[in-house]
Amino acid sequence: MDNPIVEKILKEGVSSVNLSMLDEKSRKKILTDAGEKLYKQGKLVEAIEILAKAGDKDRLIRLGDMFMSENKAELAALCFMPTKDKERLNYAGVKCIELKNYKLAAMVYEAAENAQMASFIQQNFAPK
Repeated sequence: MDNPIVEKILKEGVSSVNLSMLDEKSRKKILTDAGEKLYKQGKLVEAIEILAKAGDKDRLIRLGDMFMSENKAELAALCFMPTKDKERLNYAGVKCIELKNYKLAAMVYEAAENAQMASFIQQNFAPK
């Protein structure tokens, strides 16, 4: 039987439940389970957001690496941002520039604490 909290998250979103009363281990398990189910349903952005809320950096890195190998750099960037993995973030930033997704590239470089590149992109490629 599926966890009713996970089912509620899947139907109504993570903001529909208050997980603050749960211990960290239970909260992480519920969020990770919900993220996995959303991923299997093809709701990739939502899955990434929930895994980030769960603080599951290892899973986000594995997922991001998989997306990068599938040439889905924008999804990989979303996975890498919560991890603060500078090497992966900088690589994802380059790929986002190649895809002309300058807004995401700037956000990725900010997450990588690469203020120089983030500023360069914002100054030269941001819509005016």
